[in-house]
Amino acid sequence: MKDNTALLTKKARDGDARAFGELYSKFSGEMYRYALYSLGSAEAAQDAVQDTALEAWKSINRLRNEEAAKAWFFKILNHCCKHSLREKYSSDLASLDFCEEIAAKDSGESILLGLDLLRLINKLTQEEKDIVLLSAVCGCNSKEIAKITALPAATVRSKLSRSLKKLRSELEKGGNEI
Repeated sequence: MKDNTALLTKKARDGDARAFGELYSKFSGEMYRYALYSLGSAEAAQDAVQDTALEAWKSINRLRNEEAAKAWFFKILNHCCKHSLREKYSSDLASLDFCEEIAAKDSGESILLGLDLLRLINKLTQEEKDIVLLSAVCGCNSKEIAKITALPAATVRSKLSRSLKKLRSELEKGGNEI
């Protein structure tokens, strides 16, 4: 199936709300998962994704490279999540909302795995969390993450590697295997 991101982006820049909606829909699931792990609250994640959609619609004309739409959306989302953490929510991501969100979608082992993952991710710095989540949850490559985080792609790759080593080390301490 052909990727129509560039065409949708061009149409959206020309004011086509339907094209913008389709473009947004392509990334909304990944954006929600990123925001959920980043913020730890279903409500906060929904707010961040909604704020991202609004900001993206208002500033779609600033997106010059049609192929960079995903990175552009996530850059806006990353900013919204950081703003949300700074203004409204604590940095303790092990919230009841997050646990309820996992429980609503999964059961048993999956819940425990999700909570373990959350616990491990919380041991990373915010920058490390951003890079790991953008890579693992959203499937962004190092060039896309570089655009989102304003870091060089080589730095993103090395930070991702070090962060994953930290996570592996923590898993090994807990007696788990990757």
